Amino acid sequence: MSAPQSNRVLYQCVKCGRVFERERLVKGTGIRCPFCGFPALKKSKPPTAKLISTSKLTEEQRLFF
Repeated sequence: MSAPQSNRVLYQCVKCGRVFERERLVKGTGIRCPFCGFPALKKSKPPTAKLISTSKLTEEQRLFF
């Protein structure tokens, strides 16, 4: 059973740019790209933005913003 898409941790190689899941990392080799072997990775950013709901401003607050 695969993890829900929102809970997946994706990594991206800073050299070749390939994106892969944590399970693709080979244990015992440190943190290296499984495709090119480069030793530097970063967590990949999700393609969607988080939506944040805010409260509505009162008329008095609108005067200041």
